[in-house]
Parts: sequence; C-alpha cells; structure tokens
Amino acid sequence: MTSDPAAQWATTALFGALTAYSLWRFVTARHLFAGTGHLFHFGMNLMMVAMVWPWWGRLPTLPQVAFFAAGAAFFAGAAGWFALDVRVASRYRSSRCQTTNAVMMIAMVWMLAVMVRHTGGIGIAAGAAHSAHAAAPAPPDPFTLVGGAVLVVALAAGGLLFLVDLVRYRRERDAPGRAGADLLAGALMGLGMAAACGLMLVG
Repeated sequence: MTSDPAAQWATTALFGALTAYSLWRFVTARHLFAGTGHLFHFGMNLMMVAMVWPWWGRLPTLPQVAFFAAGAAFFAGAAGWFALDVRVASRYRSSRCQTTNAVMMIAMVWMLAVMVRHTGGIGIAAGAAHSAHAAAPAPPDPFTLVGGAVLVVALAAGGLLFLVDLVRYRRERDAPGRAGADLLAGALMGLGMAAACGLMLVG
C-alpha cells in the first residue's frame, strides 16, 4: 500500500487501536449480530495494519477476499433489514451505518485486488517468498482509478456521517456509552480507510 515510514506507523497506530477495540467489543458482545459485526471489523482493522508492511505479501490472499466478501454480504443484508424494520432506533444499527460498514468491506476487497495485481499475484499462495514491495507496480487502470475514487468519496462521506451521529448522540446523553464509542470507531475506520484508498491512488 505504501512504503513511507510515517504513513506505515500512522496506519499501524490507528488501526492497531481499532483492532484492540473491535476485539474487546467482539468478546463482550451480548448478541450474535453484534458479535459477528465486530468480528468482521476486527479482521478488517488487523489486515489494514498488515497491508502497510512488506510481510503482508507472504499471507494468502484468497481467504482474505472470501472473508471480506462475506463481511460485505453480511452488512449489506443488515442494511436492508434495518431499512425495512421501523422499530430500529439505534443510530449505530441504522441502515446507513450498515451500508457504510458494507462499503468498508468492499474497499478491502478492492485493495486486495489492486495490491495483488500490482505484485503479479504475490500473496495468493501461503508462504510466498517475495515481499509485496518487491515487484514493479503495474500502471493505473480504470478499475483502480474509478473504483478507488468512488470508494474514497463513499468512505469519507460515511466517516463524516458517523461523526455527525456521534455529535448528536453526545448532545442527547449525559455520559458516553458503547454506542458513542462505536460511532467514534466507525468514523475513524471510515476516514482512515478513505485515506488508505487515496494513498493507493496516488502511490
């Protein structure tokens, strides 16, 4: 994704903290739906850390694609369910929030596809001997440029909408709760992934 040390460590710090938060939320989840969602976010944040380091190229890619494709389907299904269920009142469980979560998973699939293409398929087989930084990058193509631009806009918009919901939530509550922390985490994930996709476009 990037070989700039500042970007690597900034990404590691942000998504490392989000990985720990997602793991905590997964372990303490009281419902299957919430636990499944936090599990997908845990995997996403963990892989965001891995992607900025050369050893990512030694990891198998196909299981990652399958995991994030399943995540996209899960959150898309949740978005449709919440859109039809008028009884859902929680902002974090809203259709819009779940749509943003689905876009995050789609962005992971897109990043994996771009990185594998640019490294000539490195990372598809477990134990690949070469780093993801070793191969010469392929020239940008419409899939990379258009797909990346759309994802950057969608992720940034989703992250900002999470922030708007967070501000409203804090105004309505005397003390922060788990929903507020989830909204903040969602905002950081959306904006952080928008920045990561942007790095791939300009890098």
